[in-house]
Amino acid sequence: MNSHRHRFLFALLCLILLCSSVQATNLQISVQDSIDNSTIPHATVFLNGGNYARANTLGQVYISHSGANDLNIRVSMTGYDDWVNTVSRNETSLLVNLSRKTLTLKVSLYDSDTLVPVSGANVNISAENVTLGKQTDLSGSATFGVNAVTLYSVDVIAPNYQPRSGTVDMVAENQEIQYWLLSGDRFAIEIKDKDGKAPIPDAEVSIDSVSVGKTDAKGRLVIPVTRGKAYSIEIRKLGYQTYLESRIISEGDAFYSVEIAKAPIGAFIYVFDENNAAINGADVYINGNLAGSTNQYGRSTVPSLVLGTYPVEIRKTGYVTVSRPIQVSNTNDDYTFQMALENADFTLLVQDNDKKIIPDASISINGNVLGVTDVHGQYNTRLKFNSFYNITASKEGYQPVSIQKQVVQGNTTATETITLEKNLDWGLITIIAAGIVGVLVLFAVIRMLGHHKRRHTTRRNDI
Repeated sequence: MNSHRHRFLFALLCLILLCSSVQATNLQISVQDSIDNSTIPHATVFLNGGNYARANTLGQVYISHSGANDLNIRVSMTGYDDWVNTVSRNETSLLVNLSRKTLTLKVSLYDSDTLVPVSGANVNISAENVTLGKQTDLSGSATFGVNAVTLYSVDVIAPNYQPRSGTVDMVAENQEIQYWLLSGDRFAIEIKDKDGKAPIPDAEVSIDSVSVGKTDAKGRLVIPVTRGKAYSIEIRKLGYQTYLESRIISEGDAFYSVEIAKAPIGAFIYVFDENNAAINGADVYINGNLAGSTNQYGRSTVPSLVLGTYPVEIRKTGYVTVSRPIQVSNTNDDYTFQMALENADFTLLVQDNDKKIIPDASISINGNVLGVTDVHGQYNTRLKFNSFYNITASKEGYQPVSIQKQVVQGNTTATETITLEKNLDWGLITIIAAGIVGVLVLFAVIRMLGHHKRRHTTRRNDI
């Protein structure tokens, strides 16, 4: 009896388990975009308030439940509004269409030169067969309500400006985009040096006698003009010739390059000697080329020089060549050069009356002691051409001798001889003089004695 009861209870338990397994329900959820019906992968599905699952790459989620109760389901995805609904417990498939969020897109426009907001511009945005258009307000902005997760094309048209286009990807946040608009009346002038082709900064540009600005470091200036008209263009730059041209600026003109030449400034070259006397006939070389010669005032005029630096060399026979660079500025300046006379080798020989050389004789030139003669009685130095020199040779025991010497231009060498006379020996002269005096005195005494003897003999004879 008990055995039959146990079998009955086991069968009843299996039946209950079988019934419960039969009542379990599977629900397939497919998530897609409400606009283009594209699947939305990775959307998150919340079941009865809990984070249940994330959609696969096909936008699908599978849920298995007991089927005992209805299901509270919420589907969430970035850029979309949440989908929330109660699904019947008997439902086996569910299609969820997510709606894109509504966002704000603000387009702001500015002048590229002045950064002033551009009002009254037409701004059109388009995406997925939807086109919206507005005009910018006084702040240069136009605001649109747009869908998230959408790529929009932006087209801007404004009077007197070049059209502007772009794209903006609206993901999940409000956005503001800013555009610089290039003026449709922009006209660029580039100014270069005619010789070196280098850009010229700070050149002043005038249109119809009105200054419109100066060129930048690249020699460029951008100005607004109305095309299809003739303009008088004037360009001024210190040190350059004024450029003037009448020109029609057409729709096809965007960039205009002008080359201007430096204005001749000229320079006065003055050449003097070491005594500040003008040198006539000195040749002036500039950049290695003969530019002229000095006149009786020592001046040479070079009118063709323009702004810049020039190497100058002065040449004159009999003078040492001089050179240095000069900087020609914005005024006609004077540039002075001083030339020194060339010199020759000079040898001085010092000897005595017997033509014997005198070493160690002191040599002075123009009052300055320069040295002494060598063992050969010579002193070597250099003397400038056409200059007078007072040369003195002296030595103890000799009388000093001075001469005046001039080396004539063209002689590479010159010599001169100075003969020194010995000084008188006053001691010897005194001895000799004393001897002579003694002899004379002795002679006088002898003569007096002889005269006295003759007188005595005569008197005795008389007696």
